Amino acid sequence: MALRMSPVSRNLHAKVTLLGLELEDMLFLAAASAGAMLVGQFFFSDRYMFFLPMNWFLLLMVLVIGVPGLMLFKYGKPRGYLLDLIMYFEMPRSYCALARDRKLTSEFIIEKADKEKT
Repeated sequence: MALRMSPVSRNLHAKVTLLGLELEDMLFLAAASAGAMLVGQFFFSDRYMFFLPMNWFLLLMVLVIGVPGLMLFKYGKPRGYLLDLIMYFEMPRSYCALARDRKLTSEFIIEKADKEKT
């Protein structure tokens, strides 16, 4: 009895991208586009640019500038770079564990002479 075989793609580890952008990049662009559309709607509701309402014009400008900008920004960077960069800037800063704390308000170590006073 022969073993049944089915064809399997050999590129299982390939990145899934669209126009060189990953899913996180597209979500970032979608959020920026939604923000630009809201700004155009509330601040420039009666303005038009090239026969388009300002909110649609700002949406298109974010996409037209953002897609090539992100493609150039991410060129040569590893997968998930934008998400890691955002997470890095959101982390609290702890530069060196051995550095002295400049904002130390009270002493942690109580000397023996200080104990006798209290």
